[in-house]
Amino acid sequence: MPDALPALSDPAWQVRAGAARCLAAADPALATEPLIAALSDPNLDVRKAAVLTLTTWSTDEAVATALEGALQDPDADVRAYARHALTSG
Repeated sequence: MPDALPALSDPAWQVRAGAARCLAAADPALATEPLIAALSDPNLDVRKAAVLTLTTWSTDEAVATALEGALQDPDADVRAYARHALTSG
């Protein structure tokens, strides 16, 4: 999984989104902070992938706080996935 971390800053949004999805298999201690940062990515598909991956760890206080912030995302899908993550945890 360490290779996925640098991929979160790749110029191609497709690579960043793939990295966010890949981090679902990573240790949460390594993955949560970079995924929380990915919630600010300019591409909605990257933000959506980050929210979906963070759903696994939605009971973590920092993750829950970040997901609450994602409820203000301009994209409806990102907001919906964040809402689902917060209610399913």
